[in-house]
Amino acid sequence: MKLRTFLSISVTTASILLSGCVGYVPSFSKTPVCGKQITKKDAEFIVPGKTTRAEVIRRLGTQHCRESLRVAAMGYGWEMPGGYGFFFLMDRMNAAGDVWELTRWRALFLAFDSHDVVTRKEFVKLKGSRTLDEQLEKWAGYRFSPTPPP
Repeated sequence: MKLRTFLSISVTTASILLSGCVGYVPSFSKTPVCGKQITKKDAEFIVPGKTTRAEVIRRLGTQHCRESLRVAAMGYGWEMPGGYGFFFLMDRMNAAGDVWELTRWRALFLAFDSHDVVTRKEFVKLKGSRTLDEQLEKWAGYRFSPTPPP
């Protein structure tokens, strides 16, 4: 039997004996899983160089706000549903599968000067490997030191 014929028969047999599926089902929900979504329209009143911290807090509140203890910055975070991922594998004797929820973690970050006036604002996509506080402080320019100061 030639190698090409053997490989063709092997691939066909494996396809028949093993079957599986991997997929994604998007979410159509606009309701946040966590936090309160802030849109660009909600934040258009924030003008760097003019808007104060007090005005931001008065308009957006403090319920979903995180203020940094190290730098003059604050962040409003929320998590939107992204959908569901799944997989299913099966052969003649066994089957396995799983489903997991996918989300989109977003935030509005604001930096302030010494007079509590906004100097910078940005909508950011957050990473799941770090906390909102860590990402806020990195965004604001805080340098993490491996050893504490003396």
